[in-house]
Amino acid sequence: MKASKPKEWSDLERRKLSAMSRRRYGAAEIAAALRRHVGSVKRMAREMGLLLKK
Repeated sequence: MKASKPKEWSDLERRKLSAMSRRRYGAAEIAAALRRHVGSVKRMAREMGLLLKK
């Protein structure tokens, strides 16, 4: 099976991630809203210097 290429994060997705983290949403809630994997959301949040609710 061929490995899939990671989906690029758009500016809009990054802004939504930032806004939702400020509103204290958890990684699972943000992932569902953005239709992304939880691990992907956690990784991007870490890269952006954001703290997510546990």
